[in-house]
Amino acid sequence: MTVKNKMRDEDFVVNIRPQIDRDLKWTGEVYISIMSSEDNPLDDDDYYGVLEFCRTMCATVPLMERDEDLRLRAVEEAKRNDEIPSPKGKVVDRHDNVVVLSFEADTDGNA
Repeated sequence: MTVKNKMRDEDFVVNIRPQIDRDLKWTGEVYISIMSSEDNPLDDDDYYGVLEFCRTMCATVPLMERDEDLRLRAVEEAKRNDEIPSPKGKVVDRHDNVVVLSFEADTDGNA
């Protein structure tokens, strides 16, 4: 997935960079950083409030390493929040300005 939207001045970005080995495989470790614009328009109270919120989010990573129950609950919450992609229709017929779509699996019952 690529970033489609440009950052806005008021945005805060939690950046996750995986640590990789010489074979370009993830070691399981990550570097986490919080980025914001130098032109952020928030006043100091709001800026540091949002920054503290971001820091708290980042702090869940080491907490999940130590607390398996927290990690499992977070994984379940993430699953509940996953967007379910809409099925894409396959064009099966066209008549002038009418397009007939099929949302059936392409396997036709064959695995």
